[in-house]
Amino acid sequence: MGIGNAGTGVGSTIKGYDRRGGKCLPKLYTRYAKVAMTDEYMTSQLCLYCYFPIVHAKTSSNKTVLGSARCLNPKCEAFKHGRACNNRDVMSATAIGISAMTKLLYSKSFPPFTRGNHQ
Repeated sequence: MGIGNAGTGVGSTIKGYDRRGGKCLPKLYTRYAKVAMTDEYMTSQLCLYCYFPIVHAKTSSNKTVLGSARCLNPKCEAFKHGRACNNRDVMSATAIGISAMTKLLYSKSFPPFTRGNHQ
């Protein structure tokens, strides 16, 4: 199980709901599964297919479409096949999962999502 480390604040609320996190969450899940705390750096800003920076999609009236992200790299496989627009939350969760699996299997951080690898 991969858990992002950026949202580990305890006691704060978002829209009236308690925020889960801190040290108790990994302890709770280590009974049932192997847990990797991963850095969430760049997980919502890079395309999962080509690791090119994504943009937030705009409508014709130039308003941001909430929750969507689009890769504009013409060499990207997702772009070539008309699948370049994705849900930002799903992409971030998948990127955190990829980062966690890399950490569990190779004991290293996944390079595209590592601090210091980007300008």
